[in-house]
Parts: sequence; C-alpha cells; structure tokens
Amino acid sequence: MIDGLFFIGHVSIDKVHNINGSNLQPGGAALYAAIAAKTLLENVYLISVVGKDYPFLEVLDIFSKRFIKISSAPSTRFNIRYNERWEAKYLEAKYGSGLRISPLLIPVEVFSSGSMVHISPLSPPRVKKIVDLIREKKPEVKISVNTWIGYIKGVNKDVLREIASKVDFFIVNDSEAKALTNARSLATALKLLESKTLVVTLGDLGAIVNRDGDIQLVPALRIPVERVVDTTGAGDTWCGSFLAAYKQTGDLMKSVTVASVISSIKCTGWGFSKLLNLKFKGVDEVINYVIGLKEGGMQKRIMDYIK
Repeated sequence: MIDGLFFIGHVSIDKVHNINGSNLQPGGAALYAAIAAKTLLENVYLISVVGKDYPFLEVLDIFSKRFIKISSAPSTRFNIRYNERWEAKYLEAKYGSGLRISPLLIPVEVFSSGSMVHISPLSPPRVKKIVDLIREKKPEVKISVNTWIGYIKGVNKDVLREIASKVDFFIVNDSEAKALTNARSLATALKLLESKTLVVTLGDLGAIVNRDGDIQLVPALRIPVERVVDTTGAGDTWCGSFLAAYKQTGDLMKSVTVASVISSIKCTGWGFSKLLNLKFKGVDEVINYVIGLKEGGMQKRIMDYIK
C-alpha cells in the first residue's frame, strides 16, 4: 500500500489565448494540481487517461506510469480565451480519452490509511461513484473534491451537495458556492453547504475555511509578481499545493498561505512551466522564500529553490 497523495482527473492539450499571446501547452486540472503538490511532496501520484496522440508525454515522466493509462481515444483538448480581466471563455472542449476516467480506474487497493485522494473536476455523477467506491473500500482515506462552474446546473447541484457532505475537503470558489446553493450572498451559501471541511477560495483575498461550523477567513499572502503571464490552472494549482501542505502539517492556516504563494508563482509563466523544477523542502521553506523576496526580485529568489 502507498501512503501518498493521489490526483484523479483530466490531463489535456490546452490552446490558451490571452493578452500575452497564444500558447499550446499541457494542461488538465489533475495535472496542474499534481505538479503543484510535487513542489512540496515526493509521494504524489496521477490517475488519468491520455490518448496515444498526447504530445507532451515527457511531462508525465515525473509521475509513476502505473496509474496513467494510454488510450486509443484522442486526448482531451481545451481551447480557452481570456479577456483583460482574466475571465475564461471555453471556445472548445473535447473530452476524448478523459471520458474513460471511471471508478474502474481507481486503484483503491493501493491506498493506505494515510493516503489522500483529490478528485479534480469531472462530471458529478462520475465523481459520486468514485467517492462512494473509496468510502466503501477504504473509509479511512481522506477525500478532497473540487468542481467547475460549468458542471453546476440542474440535477448536478443536488449531486454535488451530496458529494460535499461525504468528503473531507470540498473546495470551491465564491461564485461556485453561491451557484451550488442558489444563494445571493456568500454568507448564506456558507450556511447551506455542508462538508467536514469547506474551503471557499476568494482569489486575492484568500480563503474562507468552515470546519464543523467554525468559520475562519485566511487572508492571501500576496507576493510581488512582475508580470502575470497565464492564469490557466491557477485554482487547480491552489488545490494541489493546499493539500500537499496540509498532508505535511495538518495546519489549515499554513496550507492556505502556501497555496496562495505557489499559485502566484504559477501565474508568472505559461501553464505550469514555473513549477516543473521548483522544489521546497517543506512548508516553512515556502515562508522563507516569501521573506527572501524583500532581499531581491522574484526571479533571483526563486532560483534558490530550483532542483
């Protein structure tokens, strides 16, 4: 059995357009989250399906191939355009091999009592089946789920609220929290959404953590960013680094802080290029990195943590 952090979800080919130009790059929510977690932990595993046509297979070399399946179906593809306010519009979404991510793919037999499993955005009925399987076979495993605003409609709302009540961490942004509960205010949404630990991300403001009715606002630790290049996957990066930090420390406040820092670093390059060779020995080293920013620019300080 493996005491690790497992990420389930899409690995994709992304065509991204924003104010800085266009780029074809590896993507997918699970891949962003797993690479972010890798900046803090070694035992990080990716559970996904990619097509034989996937052009970025070398990116997957940092993960065990044991849980990554190669399919004859075409790879998942997203075509995303951002406006000046970094609001995303999906011009095209072809799920291809990603549709083959199912409960049958989940290696529950290898999960240890100390394992954590994060399910990145997939269709809510599939997520529910995966959650139910893990709860039945390995009830001691901690489960985290985050979703996407595009899935929050119709009967999916009921399915997602049921999922939230079953998992250890349910992570959404403020717009998703209100959409899930049909609430006009975030305060109302916080009362209506039930989860062991509900995390509502607030962008630059930080995050609200509601654990068993104890609600805390954790301000984001903002770091100086010379230039925002690409925000694709910033929320998934937040999730991955938050869970890695929590697995290391069990401290929610430190984990939110670390998540905001690593997500900010990600946004300074296309895709997750700024994270691939980044390695912190632990949560405290992330804090030291931020302190060190006062002594020089981001690029100067970040070189201290390149493998």
